[in-house]
Amino acid sequence: MQYNDVGRKRFVHRAGAVARSAKKGPAQHPAMSKTIAGALAGIVRAATVYAKPWRRSHLRLLVSERLYERHTVETRHGPIKFVTTSARALGGPKNFFTDEPETLAWIDGFPPDAVFWDIGANVGQYTMYAARCGLTVVAFEPAPNTYAALSRNLAENALRIDAYCLALSERTQLGTLYMTDTHAASVFNAFESTRDSWGRDMTIEHEQPAVGISADDFVTIFEAPWPTHIKIDVDSTEVAILRGARRVLEAPTTRSVLIENTAEPSVQNRAIAELMAAAGFRPTGRGSAGSDIACNVIFERTNGATPTGRFAG
Repeated sequence: MQYNDVGRKRFVHRAGAVARSAKKGPAQHPAMSKTIAGALAGIVRAATVYAKPWRRSHLRLLVSERLYERHTVETRHGPIKFVTTSARALGGPKNFFTDEPETLAWIDGFPPDAVFWDIGANVGQYTMYAARCGLTVVAFEPAPNTYAALSRNLAENALRIDAYCLALSERTQLGTLYMTDTHAASVFNAFESTRDSWGRDMTIEHEQPAVGISADDFVTIFEAPWPTHIKIDVDSTEVAILRGARRVLEAPTTRSVLIENTAEPSVQNRAIAELMAAAGFRPTGRGSAGSDIACNVIFERTNGATPTGRFAG
């Protein structure tokens, strides 16, 4: 590999400047992080400019792949490995214990024969934790790049989990996943809806054709394992999912459901509470959901309770 003197001097000068910036410590502001990342990307481009076009692209992509971040989170049930391919997905390992301690504690309380459904699995934090607990796990994540990150994490941990790139919905249909971001670990993506949990219009970046299926159809058509415990965190369509899960929720084997709510009272919270009460559940716990604007509510089947028959479908 050869560089002319001018190119070499520019390369060394730029590399030195970036190294000095990095020594000052982690960036305290996203704008600074983006500036440093842009400079580093520029170095890679400069270092590969000598190559022919396809060779150049190949080299740059190889560099990108080798920069994927790998982290191991040590849990009481064993290590969980993350392969992070997007800055947005770094929160999975970084905030594993602090984002939703209530969710980890809830999973820790499951019996060994529990079947856990993770609806809105994202990159697999709680999917993998439940699997490390020895539970049967079924995961759902409809966003394509997030599902790819989930699958890679499962492979990295050698976990055999039934994970599906499907949107749970009120009914089974072909539809559209409206996405505010296409990167791995993106949030506020909604199937057949362009509104968030507060009823506000979302800024849509991409419309992805997707398969939606009701929970009731999923267990009936595919003879999938019926859940004993369900987590629903989908950033807006929780009510539609509950309406499509009438038989699943009314089954006596379903013992508890954790559902993300808005932190303040809302129309969606009220609808969730009514649907869960109609299925024989009452709220027994609440956590922060790693956010100031949302919270997790845990519903448990009331002892001896039976569905009221007023389930809104």
